[in-house]
Amino acid sequence: MPKPIERTDKQYWQGRSPLIAVLRSISTMLPGDYLKTAFYLNCIDRPRRALREGLFAFYRFDHVYSVLRQFKREIRGNASVLEFGTSDGYAFAKLLYATRYCGLEERIEVHTFDSFEGLPASTDSRDQEWVAGDNWVPGEFRGRYQALMEYCRDKRYRNSRIHRGYFEQTLDAQFLRSLEAHPPILIWIDCDYYTSTRVVFERLIDYIPNGCVIYFDELDNLNFGSRVTGEARIVHEINSGTFGDNIELVPDLQLSLRSRRIYRFIRVPPNRMLAYTPGENEGGRVRRRGDGSPLP
Repeated sequence: MPKPIERTDKQYWQGRSPLIAVLRSISTMLPGDYLKTAFYLNCIDRPRRALREGLFAFYRFDHVYSVLRQFKREIRGNASVLEFGTSDGYAFAKLLYATRYCGLEERIEVHTFDSFEGLPASTDSRDQEWVAGDNWVPGEFRGRYQALMEYCRDKRYRNSRIHRGYFEQTLDAQFLRSLEAHPPILIWIDCDYYTSTRVVFERLIDYIPNGCVIYFDELDNLNFGSRVTGEARIVHEINSGTFGDNIELVPDLQLSLRSRRIYRFIRVPPNRMLAYTPGENEGGRVRRRGDGSPLP
């Protein structure tokens, strides 16, 4: 029977960050626990957190340009961007400008859906905030429909489409048929309530092409992103087979960074596939052998 490997103190410390040794040296020069703790919190912990936030914090418009540039580079034909939950048009204005900046106004329609009456009252437990009891109130996030129409006209956004009314009314057969010519490449969910988000997917799910990016604005916020409430519940239900065993929302970690807000829609077999330009796969393709080093 082989003899167990004995670890010495020296071996135990191997592999530790060099920062530990530096901190130990600093600790010997600082008198008292209070001063040592204050130094650590203000000179070590706070700058490290700030650096992590600066490098990896999620900003909700970063992915918009990534999606549009991929579309312009790789996909033929026309498409649409769909936003659910307009409020006063803060995100809608930025989505419209993104298509203009990327030179895609002629190919991409940007739709937004809202009642413009603010949030309705809800007594559904799946819509509630269960940590501090700080629930949304009726009328919150009320938008200015006419002002938004005038904004789009003044900015000459020919690709803007504003749908006023509840989702049950505006996601009608005529609109859904229009998605045949303009399949969605980005769906922006800012419904806040689980019940409203569910209506969107019940109407829309058979019209979403594979690879479509779905962004959930409030997923991380309500009840810490618990799967039993809010937009996070819809993600859980879809991935648990509620809408079919062949449908999945796959996290796109490249777009979402540390957040859990961005997914790619996959259905097998698919409702539809976007018209990508021809790929690289072909008969006889092979990567030729090089040398043994880790360099390419």
